Amino acid sequence: MWIASSLRVGTVVLVTVAMGLSLGPEPTRMRRAAEPYPALVETPHVFEFRTKADAALTEWALERFQRAGLELPPLIIAFHNSRQSCQGHVGLYTSGNPGRVELCGFNWDRFLITPKKTLLHELGHAWAAATLTDEMREEFVQLRGLETWGDDRFPWAEQGSEQAAEIIAWALLDDELVMAPIRNSDPQTLAEAFEFLTSMPTEAIDQLVG
Repeated sequence: MWIASSLRVGTVVLVTVAMGLSLGPEPTRMRRAAEPYPALVETPHVFEFRTKADAALTEWALERFQRAGLELPPLIIAFHNSRQSCQGHVGLYTSGNPGRVELCGFNWDRFLITPKKTLLHELGHAWAAATLTDEMREEFVQLRGLETWGDDRFPWAEQGSEQAAEIIAWALLDDELVMAPIRNSDPQTLAEAFEFLTSMPTEAIDQLVG
């Protein structure tokens, strides 16, 4: 598993840990990579990567938020081989200080649309949790014709928190995205919802993240 964590001085440490294997006389020693990857500077986040592909996808996604001016809270972003850590799903956000974003169960190559969309969606949850007030959440629920922000007794697609994360992912993705089955998903309506959430028209986003 690749583990990257940032230092306050803005450098990034990249180490490898062989899980369950004998490492010889110094099993706890960690080696600094000659060329740390990804080159994320001054980040408040901690990363738990399995592969360089995980790191590349994360670097890409964080850059999308940064270029759009959408500030994320400190996060632990972790990748797993099975879906157990995601409660059976492929992605999971858990609030906290820091919050956690878990990605589970398949190849997280940044060139594939599903991994990109999933990570943007989970980061969208983190952004919304740190940014939106209770009043804004209620107004968003009304805007989208829903009944709840995050009551799990309602279907996934009928929760405001999930729709907000889907809309953030839709706006930031650099590929055409087939939306999950949420209501009012035509491009104009989604753009209006994105502008409500971020105070930024999608025309501006197109110029920023391209």
